[in-house]
Amino acid sequence: MSFPQAHKHKAQSPPKSRSSNTVDYDMAAEQLDDAYEKSHIKIPSATPGWSLDAWKYLPRRRGSTQAAQGLPVIIMAHGVSANKLMGLAPYAEAFTALGYAAVVFDYRRWGASAGTPRHVVYVSEQLEDYRTVIKFCRQQPEFNPQQVILWGTSFAGGHVVTLASERLLNLSAVIAQCPYLGTSPTPALWPFIKLVLRGVEDVLRQTVGMYPKYIPAVAETGEVGLLTSPGSTQGMLGIVKDKQDYPNEVSASSFFELPFYNPNASAPQITCPVLVVAAEHDNICQLSAASELQRLSPNVELVVLPCSHFELYPGSRMHEESLNAMKDFLIRHLQRL
Repeated sequence: MSFPQAHKHKAQSPPKSRSSNTVDYDMAAEQLDDAYEKSHIKIPSATPGWSLDAWKYLPRRRGSTQAAQGLPVIIMAHGVSANKLMGLAPYAEAFTALGYAAVVFDYRRWGASAGTPRHVVYVSEQLEDYRTVIKFCRQQPEFNPQQVILWGTSFAGGHVVTLASERLLNLSAVIAQCPYLGTSPTPALWPFIKLVLRGVEDVLRQTVGMYPKYIPAVAETGEVGLLTSPGSTQGMLGIVKDKQDYPNEVSASSFFELPFYNPNASAPQITCPVLVVAAEHDNICQLSAASELQRLSPNVELVVLPCSHFELYPGSRMHEESLNAMKDFLIRHLQRL
C-alpha cells in the first residue's frame, strides 16, 4: 500500500487574539464538552504496584443511555519530560468529535503516574508502557480490539513509529507529530562536556542507591540541559497552563538514552499506515529524519508545515493545520462514520 508524497500545507492566518506562545484553548474545550465523556483511570503497569495515570475519553452518543462499545481507540502520550497536562486534551477532544475514543496516559515516573526515582527516561520502559496500555484497551468492552491507533508527539512520536514496526501489535494506524527519529542538534562543546560529566555523576549516584543528579529538561542555549535549542524553554513553557504541572527536571543520565535510540532503524518493517506531521523549521526533531523515514517505508505519509517545533501545539499558530492533517488521515484510512 502506498500513500501520497510529502506535501506542505499553506498556513492560514491565525486569529488575532491568539499568541504563538500561550495556551489559549479553553474556549474550544468548552465547545466540545458536550461531545464526550472524560474519566480518570489507573492502568496497572509492568512494574507491580506502579500504575499508569490516564484519561479516558468516550464520544457522547446523543439520545442513547447505553454504554459505548466497540469504539476505535487512540492511545496517546507526550514527549520527553512532558506530561498529559501539557496540551494533549485538545487533541483527544477533537478525536472524540470524529467518533473515536482516546486514552491519554503518563509514563511511569512521570506526571501523575507512579514510579521512582522520578523524572528518569528509559526508552525501553516507555515503549513498554505503550504496549501495556494497548493490551489494557483491547480488554475493555468499550473499545474495538481490532481498531487501535497510536498517537505520539516529539519523543513519543519516535515511540509510536518504533511500535508501528511491531507486527504482533496489529495496529490500525499511527500518528506522529514532530517526532524524534534518531537525530538531534549537537550542543556547543563546553555545555556538552558538562552534560556528559553530570550524566556520569548521575549513573554513579543511582548505582549506589542515591537520588539522581537532575538537570533542567529545557534550558537556554549555552546552558546545561536536555533540550537547549533556541526557543526550547519558551516553547515548552508555552504549553504549560500551570507552572506546578511542569517541574522542568530530568535525570542527567537520561541524555545517554538519546544517541542509542533510532526509531528510523525499524522503518522498513512498518506495516500500518503512518502519518508524520513535521515542522519545516524544527530545530529539535529535525525534518531530515522525517524525510528519511518516508523514504524507508512506503506506508509513511509525511505532511510538512511551515513552522517550528512548538508551533504545532495548542495555542500556537499551526496547531489547527496539524490537527486537520490528523483528522484527514483518520477519515481516509479508518472510515469510522
